[in-house]
Amino acid sequence: MANRRRKTDSLILKFLKFLFASKAAVLVIALNVAVFVYFERSTFAKTLFDMVVLYPGNLLQGKFWCLLTSGFLHSSKTHLALNMLGVFVFGGIVERHLGFLKTMFIYVGALFISMLFATGVYAFVLQQNIGIIGASGAVMGLMGAAMLLDPFCITYEMILPLPVMVKGWMFIYADLKGFLSAEQDGVSHISHLFGFLSVALLVYFLSKKDKCMMRAGLVINIFSFGVFLLARHWILTGRVSF
Repeated sequence: MANRRRKTDSLILKFLKFLFASKAAVLVIALNVAVFVYFERSTFAKTLFDMVVLYPGNLLQGKFWCLLTSGFLHSSKTHLALNMLGVFVFGGIVERHLGFLKTMFIYVGALFISMLFATGVYAFVLQQNIGIIGASGAVMGLMGAAMLLDPFCITYEMILPLPVMVKGWMFIYADLKGFLSAEQDGVSHISHLFGFLSVALLVYFLSKKDKCMMRAGLVINIFSFGVFLLARHWILTGRVSF
């Protein structure tokens, strides 16, 4: 009985250690959940929502805080849960390599960049007054960083065990397809894509060692994707051509 209890306690401790391994992920998830609960229950939520959501008009009026606050708003529990799962998985990978502060820097930096550039595309290119909410752009920034820092890290949130770089390729493809289809599914695919691209800017603020790791990860991604394309071509045609 005592041995069984010790094993149970050990499993619980391991599980708690797993859940709280990434301080950045825990902090981001806690903040997002707190904001979601507030906006669901507060009587002032509707009035406040219009002040903190990111519309092109809000930016033109100088409400630059919307670039941050809109990233903590979510349309539903499912929207929140999916984004926070991404924060937990990819934030954990990034923090293992870069630490708490740099992980938070990438999260917030990707949020700002994805929100700003996506709003610019909607307002000045597509001429649409579209509001953007959610942490998806920041999550894609974490995913992009994870793809470069630890491309072969296996993740399980899609049930099938997949390397994080393969998962990133899948998301990039889905977002390119979604954007080119005029985002008919109601998802801001352009903000996702800018979240990925934000890493190209944010890396310049990291250390030389971090840049070297990410550069090596980029080479691995490019080489692996090339091998994937060749293998796909061989499977479909039965031959390899160069």
